Amino acid sequence: MKTIKEVTKKPKIYQVYIDEEIISVEPEVYFKHHLKAGLELETSAYHALIQDNEYAYYFRIGIEKLKKMMTKKELSDYLLSKGAKIAMVHQLISLFEQRKYLDDYSYAKTYFSLKERTEGPDMIQNKLREKGVSQAIISGFIANYREDEILADLVGKKLKSIHNKSKKQAIQSTKSYFISKGFSMDAIDRNIKNNLHLFQTDELLLIQKEYQKLLKKYQEKMEAHELKYFLTQKLYQKGFSIEDIHKVLA
Repeated sequence: MKTIKEVTKKPKIYQVYIDEEIISVEPEVYFKHHLKAGLELETSAYHALIQDNEYAYYFRIGIEKLKKMMTKKELSDYLLSKGAKIAMVHQLISLFEQRKYLDDYSYAKTYFSLKERTEGPDMIQNKLREKGVSQAIISGFIANYREDEILADLVGKKLKSIHNKSKKQAIQSTKSYFISKGFSMDAIDRNIKNNLHLFQTDELLLIQKEYQKLLKKYQEKMEAHELKYFLTQKLYQKGFSIEDIHKVLA
């Protein structure tokens, strides 16, 4: 037998003193069990109170967390991290799904519409998998991903934005960027080829500028014939063609 010594109302909960124990009780549980100072609780009633209170608490923090759209896995991980037992988590996830508070399909649809122009299909797939979305749902959206159409616009803008680089450097920079965003190599190569005319630079002028910088740095450190070979190699490593380098050095 346990006895409630005192009850104190707090902003979100009732603080209930049961013998030497202090329990934060959810309001609906407080009223359901008709708690008040002096009430004696049988062991079974006490355990029922604790179980109902745990459920109400995890339900409340779950609902609060769902103010932001989440997947089933994300919410499950959150509730487990807060100490919920696995059986209770499954029970709550099932309830939230029934009430349409949780819907992995809707989550994936929203994620896809928000990210399709900033993340490639591989990145989208990987991120949705990490969030616990099923492969069946992911595949349905990826099948409709317009990679070439999206890349045509993105690659064109990227190439236009590159300055003070050789054509080779611009191509490599563009490839690396879109690979890191999860786009496929074949699609990247196709769209660079189709949009390379948008990259505008005067390679000879660029070589001349790089040559002058390198010459200033190394001309006092080498003999003339050694310096010319060294500078040629340096410029070639920066992506300039041998023919254009020779034109400038001549």
